[in-house]
Amino acid sequence: MASNRMGENLVTRSPSGKADVYPAFRENTIQSFQQAAKCGVGFVEFDVQVTRDNVPVIWHDDDVVIGPADHPSRPQVKDLTLAELKVLCGRGGEGSSSGAAADASASNPCMSGVTTGCTPRGCDDKREPVAIKVADGTQEPRGLLRLFRDRATRQWATSYEQWKCDQDDAIPTLEAVFAALPPEVGFDIEIKMTTGDDVVHTPSDEVERMLGAILPVVNRCSSSSSPSSGPVSAPPSPLPTAHLTDCGCRNGDVVTPQRRRRIMFSSFDPDVCVELRRRQTEHPVYYLSGCGLYTHADARRTSIPAALSFASEAGMRGIVVPASVLLKNMDLVESANRNHLELMTYGLENNDLDCLKAQADAGVVAAIVDEVEGVTAAFNAGNGNAAAATVGSISGSDAAIADAIATGAL
Repeated sequence: MASNRMGENLVTRSPSGKADVYPAFRENTIQSFQQAAKCGVGFVEFDVQVTRDNVPVIWHDDDVVIGPADHPSRPQVKDLTLAELKVLCGRGGEGSSSGAAADASASNPCMSGVTTGCTPRGCDDKREPVAIKVADGTQEPRGLLRLFRDRATRQWATSYEQWKCDQDDAIPTLEAVFAALPPEVGFDIEIKMTTGDDVVHTPSDEVERMLGAILPVVNRCSSSSSPSSGPVSAPPSPLPTAHLTDCGCRNGDVVTPQRRRRIMFSSFDPDVCVELRRRQTEHPVYYLSGCGLYTHADARRTSIPAALSFASEAGMRGIVVPASVLLKNMDLVESANRNHLELMTYGLENNDLDCLKAQADAGVVAAIVDEVEGVTAAFNAGNGNAAAATVGSISGSDAAIADAIATGAL
């Protein structure tokens, strides 16, 4: 039942359609990021949302799906406090008690009818599922639910099933991720907006709700890195480079230099990208675009030319596009270069080494991948040495970014 995945949680199914192999680590968790870092990646990429009480947390979807699979509840992250979110997504070390769940249910309609039975602090990774009140008033145990994609076919399931992982972990805050990972691991922080696809421009108060909570955490945490234990040499990369600063940390009379974490921002929301550029200049901003794969009322989101035009005019460092789009439009690399934009990709295609090699040959600077351990192992095997593990493919939806594509290690 083990898996070597650290990014998007897929399943391997038997011919009957039954899920036989579940993910090893829950996506977008500290455990998954730490495991990716052990593979030698330079960055981890994750999705940041903001709770109702203004706490930035790491979670991919707009909502949390719980309850019976045939009629689940789907409260949105932005409508829940951090405490309520931990009730729903908590693991043994982080989950709340049934009493806390009852209090949360009473104070928030989004939590109506939800109670939990979580294991006590300090237990192992075995997790007790939440208990959902069903129509007859009884409580039916259910954990988090998910629509899984099949690893082989890449097709989505048609019904929800329990979100199982070999190693469960609690939903982390952005601040906890900064504290848990060494400064040598860079962050690709995707700002995850929930504005509907029928909205042309994101309301300014929603942009403020997100960035007003996220940027102070990034500023505070990125300025307090851990001391370097030895000589620091930044890996070559087109991405923001790690550098040494004298942060005033002294060991006796000797100043100990500190490594500043490499950070980049990204978002599918053009208005958020513009505001990120306006509010800060230290960390580069990349525009994520579906290039027409997803319908949207905002024309900036609906084509390759629109993505290039917006990113160039708005002063983005680069664009991040679906690998499936790039593979059908390889001239996109040259178009990006002409617009002085770096090009990166995302998508399940990036779990294939031949696809990554084709992108590297074309000049793509980095690629977001999910199968971090498998990809880095393939890099090692193909290059005949462990040095290739310091790859530069970006690790994705929750996994990591490496430097091989950028440095020619491919």
